[in-house]
Parts: sequence; C-alpha cells; structure tokens
Amino acid sequence: MAIASIQSAILLSFLILFLGPYLQTSKLCSCSDDHKVGNCHSIERLALLDFKKGVEDPSNRLSSWRLDNEDCCKWHGVGCNNVTGYVEELDLNTIKDTAQATELRGGISPALAQLKHLKYLDLSDNAFDSIPDQFIGSAKELRYLDLSDNYFEGRIPQQLGNLSHLHHLGLSDTCFSMQELQFLSHLTSLEYLDLSWSDLSKTGESLQYINMLHSLSELHLSDCQLSSFPLTTNFTTTLSVLDLSHNNFNGLIFKAILNFTTLQSLDLTWNEIQGPIPKAIEHMTSLETLLLGLNELTGPIPDVLANFTSLECLDLEDNHLEGPIPLSFGPLFPSWLRNLNQLGIIMLENVGILDKIPNWFPKIYPSLQFLDLSNNQISGKVPLEFRNGLKTTEIVLLNLRGNLFSGTIPLNINETMPNLQFLTLSKNLIEGSIPSSICNLKQLRTVSLSSNNLSGDLPQECWKDLESLEVIDLSNNHLSGKVPISIWSAPRLSLLSLSKNGFSGNLPPNLKTLGPLRVIDLGENSFSGNLPMWMGKRLPHLEILRLRSNSFSGFIHEHRCLLHSLRILDLAHNGLSGTIPHCFGNFSGMATVDPTNPFSISPMAIHGQEFVDQVNVWITKGIELEYNGTLVFLKCIDLSHNAFSGEIPTEITGLLGLSILNLSINQLTGRIPEKIGSMQRLEVLDLSRNQLSGSIPPSISTLNSLNHLNLSNNNLSGRIPSKQPTPNATRSIHLRWKSRTLRCSTERLRNSS
Repeated sequence: MAIASIQSAILLSFLILFLGPYLQTSKLCSCSDDHKVGNCHSIERLALLDFKKGVEDPSNRLSSWRLDNEDCCKWHGVGCNNVTGYVEELDLNTIKDTAQATELRGGISPALAQLKHLKYLDLSDNAFDSIPDQFIGSAKELRYLDLSDNYFEGRIPQQLGNLSHLHHLGLSDTCFSMQELQFLSHLTSLEYLDLSWSDLSKTGESLQYINMLHSLSELHLSDCQLSSFPLTTNFTTTLSVLDLSHNNFNGLIFKAILNFTTLQSLDLTWNEIQGPIPKAIEHMTSLETLLLGLNELTGPIPDVLANFTSLECLDLEDNHLEGPIPLSFGPLFPSWLRNLNQLGIIMLENVGILDKIPNWFPKIYPSLQFLDLSNNQISGKVPLEFRNGLKTTEIVLLNLRGNLFSGTIPLNINETMPNLQFLTLSKNLIEGSIPSSICNLKQLRTVSLSSNNLSGDLPQECWKDLESLEVIDLSNNHLSGKVPISIWSAPRLSLLSLSKNGFSGNLPPNLKTLGPLRVIDLGENSFSGNLPMWMGKRLPHLEILRLRSNSFSGFIHEHRCLLHSLRILDLAHNGLSGTIPHCFGNFSGMATVDPTNPFSISPMAIHGQEFVDQVNVWITKGIELEYNGTLVFLKCIDLSHNAFSGEIPTEITGLLGLSILNLSINQLTGRIPEKIGSMQRLEVLDLSRNQLSGSIPPSISTLNSLNHLNLSNNNLSGRIPSKQPTPNATRSIHLRWKSRTLRCSTERLRNSS
C-alpha cells in the first residue's frame, strides 16, 4: 500500500509538472477574445462585420450579417470548416446569388486579413473599387480567387504573387492596369487564369510570365487587344481550354497553338484570321468545342474534322468558307459531320453551302439542341428532310433562315420538336398554310416565318396559350383573313410583325388582356376602321407602331400620346383625318438624343429573324432609306398621304431626337414652326404638298444633318434663308417658291443667296 501511494504521488507530481503549463494556457485561451459561438470565431465575425460596414448593399444580400446573429458560419455567402470553425469560404458573386440580388459597392476592408484560413474567395460581378494590398498579401491559404467584373483602379497588386497555393485566378474586366504581370511567375500551382477584357497590348514581354505556368489547364484572354502569342509554352501538354476570342490575331495564331494536343475547347471567334483552316489541326482530336466564327477564313472545310469524334460544338459562321470539297468531287454539305453523332450544337451560318441536306444528316443526332444553317443556299423540302428522320425531340433552336428550302411546315411539328423555343424559317420558298399544331409548341419564344410563300388564314384561338412567346414575324407572305384576337393576348409578346400580307378587317375595339408589346408592324395590308383606343394607354412600352399602307380612317385620339416609349410612328398612306394632336410633344422616346439607349428588343428574342433589318422608312418622291443596323437609333414620324388638316403643332419641335419628319401630302395649313431649327437630329424633313404659307423659318438653315428637304407645292413666300444647311450633308432640296418650282443642289442655293 505504501509503495502504491508513493507511486501515485510521484505520478501526480509528474502530471502537474509537465501538464500544468498546458492547462494554464488552455484556461487563458478559453478566456481570450477569440471565443467561439457555434462554429464561428469572434475575431472573424468582427472582421466580416467591418467588411459589411464599408459596402453599399442595395438589395440587402448581407442582411444575415448581424451582431445578434452570432454564428457567422451560417451567414449568407460564408462557409466554415466543420471541425475548426474557421472561415474558409466567402462567396459574394452577384450572378450566383438570387435573381433579385444587386451589386455590392464600395471598398474592401483590410479587416478581411483576419480571415487567415480563407481558401475560397469570390467577389466577382460586383462594383468594388479598391482592395487593400495587405489583405491580398496575407491571404496565403487561398486556392480560389475571383475578382472579375469590378471597378478596381491602379496597378494590379504584385502581392498576388504571395498566393503560392492558388489554383484559380479570375481577373477579367477588373479595371486594373495589367502592365506588370511578374507576380504570375510565383503562382506555380495555378491551373485556371482569366485576364479577359484587360488591355494586354502594352505588356511587352509580360506574356512570358504566363508561359511559366507549368500546371495551367484553362487560359482565358478574350478581348485583350492581343495580336501575337508565344510560339512555345510550358503548358502545351496540360492546357484543356484556350479562349483567345475578340483579339487581333491573324493566320499565324494556328502556328502557335497547333501543339496543344490536349485542348478540349478552343475559341478564336472574332479575330482577323485569314486563309484556310490548316490541315495540321487534325492533331487536336480531343476537341469538344471549336469556335472559329467571325474571321476571314477561306477555302474548304477540311475533311480531317471527321476525326474529331468528341466534338460537341462547332461554330464556323461568318467566314468565307466554300464547303469541304470541290463540286466535281461530290456534295458540298460537310461530309465530316457524319461521324460526329454526339453533337449538341451545329452552327454553320453563312458558310457558303450550295447543296441539299444529305439523307444521313437527319438521322444521326439524338442529342441535337441547336441547329443553325442560316444564310446559305441549301435546298430541299423542309418536311421531308426533318419529319421522317431527324430525332429532334431535344431541339431548342432551329434556324434555316436565308436558304432555298421549299415545301410546307410539318403538320405534326409539335410532336417532332416538342421542346422547340426558336423557330426561324424566314427567307425561303416555303408554301402552304401555318398549321394549328404550331400553337402546341408550349415553350415557343420566337416564330419567324417572314419572306416565304405562305398563304391562307392564321390559326385562331390558340395563341394566348403560348405563355413564353415573345416574337411573331410573319411578314412578307400571302396570308389573309382576319388577325385572331388571341394573338394580341400572348402574355409575353414583345414583337408582332404581319406586314406585307393580305390581312383585312377592323382591329378589335376592346381587349381584356394585352401582351407587353414593343413593336407592332401591320403595314402593307388591307386593314380598315378606326384605330382602337387600347393602341395607346395600354401599351406603355411600345417603341415601333407601323400601320402604313392600309385603309384606316378617323382621327388620332389623344390617348395615342400616352405612348411615351415610342420611337417610330408610321401611319402613312391611310385615310386618317383631323388635326395632329398637340400632345405629340409627349413622345419622350423621341425627345431624347442620347445614342446609348437604343431600341430595346431582346437580342435573344429576335434570334435569327433580324426584324430591325427589315424595316424600311419611305419618304417622298419614291426615296427609300434602309436603315438596317442603325435602325436601333432611328426616331421617326411619318403621317404622309393622309387627310390631316390644321396647323403643325409647335410641340413637335421639342422632339429633339427625331431623325425623320414626313407630313407630306396632307391638308395642313399655317406656318412652318419657327423652332424647327432646334431639331438638330433631323435627316429627312418633308412638308410638301400641303397648304402651308408664310416664310421659311431662318432656323431651318441650322439643320446640318439633313439629307433630304422637301417644302415644294405649298404657298410659301419671302426670302430663302441666307445660310443654308451644310452642303456636304444635304443631298437634295425641293422648294416651291411663289408658284415657281426650284429644285437645286445645296451649292446652287448657296451661290444664289
């Protein structure tokens, strides 16, 4: 017993001697300021709150970051280690947040340096304007860092070179000056690098630092103003994704990248690459995505692409390619597509194919979702090519615009393509009627069938059930009958174009529901009756109203002035009468001159049908202006060839953004408004064939943008203004002067004044 007691005493003394300091330290630690609540360390919680204090958060994304909500590991965007409780992840990317989330703004607090265990930091897609060097330099545990799409200023922090464990670095569109990239040489573990939308044109030899990244597997240098790329790199065998789109590379770029045999994705879209696609591309057989569109490539599409059995997405649009092999050797439809049966996307827009679709093509693509063969010269009958063979149940987009397809639209299109969202068959030779089964395509967003030979009546009470439908373009066909009331009630309809057909009857006087229309084009038909009241106060977003060349009658009611977003009003060649309302001055969409706020139809919604390229604006004496791409900035009022009377409202001169004003061939009286010269954006002014009197306002001589001025066949008198519009701008002036017609160039007017 005595011996046992002595042994116990010795053991106790040993424990006190050797474990005492540890026990004391443990006690001190448990009483320190860095205590834990849940999994959260207080020092990190305070650092996060300090960060929140320095940012603007309009949508309250950080509402869970509060003192009374002590466990910061449960805060929005914060992730902690389950064992240690330290913050290891901070994800405040705006796009990945909720749909209502808006950008965080302000500076990044240096207090984040307290997050010493941080491994993942995503602050992309916000509006941060500063980031402390001491924070960047201290976050040495980071593996993932994304600062893309912010407003940082100054030079790129060289302290990034301290992050030796970094695998992912996103710095696209940050506003940093990228002239010094030396820090990259220290990031030996980096696998992903994105410097897109940065100006690297003045980096000189700095691209050599990218070349030192031995482990790189993804490199994104889109829109960096680059024109050269290193011929040798240290990541030839590791790189799987290379994005060099939107730069200034020429044909030599192929020489620099053809050794990247492990590439799975290559994007060279929108460069200046000329010449043929090199045969040596055959060694890049791992490619799943190959994007070469919007270049100057010429020659045939190489047959070696048939070896790319993993290819899923191929884009060769907008080049000068001529087909895979000469006509004398066989068909021009790309034969190498036959072996690529896993393709989900085929985009061969405007590649010069002069052929029929071969029999094998419709049968081999079970996963095809996007098919774009637009703007070629492909022929054949649409139903025979697609109804019987193509396994199209997955297809979302079908764009055959601008070819030579004939035949009719399949009656069972809803069965063969049940998931179709974008149907574009415009500018072909398709005939027959539009089947009612098209209304059973419940996901349809765009139907563009313009410029064909379609005829007959439209399907009736079914359009309102297409809840996703945004665009209907059936213009330039031979369709007839009345327009179904249900077509106006499609709940998301933004664009309705039925021009150049044979539609007739009155527009419905009352509508219970009406889509959020931005464009209505019913021109060149046989509509009649008064303009309905809803075509005003119930269309607050309408930007284009085009009803020219019909038989509409009656007055323009003041409700029409509630179209505040209107940019183009074309009511020419009708039977409208009465006065032009003074409230036309309320068209605020025509009053602005800011060119940064163009026509706002969604580009995706009008994919393939290019409505803006089809609108022509007719002015006097047979002159036709095609605005094409610049239509997005056009603002126009054309009331010509009607029976309007009374004076020209002076309020019209407040529409400072107006490009075209055509009031010709009416019964207008009174004087030309004195302030007409304030409309500095006018390119066309036609007031001819009215009963206007008085003198020409002197201010008209200041309209330096005019291309066409016609005041002929009125009762004008007095002197020609001494200063004429700029000679280089005005192409023609046509005046009637005291019953004498004077037609002359600007130079002649200037010399005779």
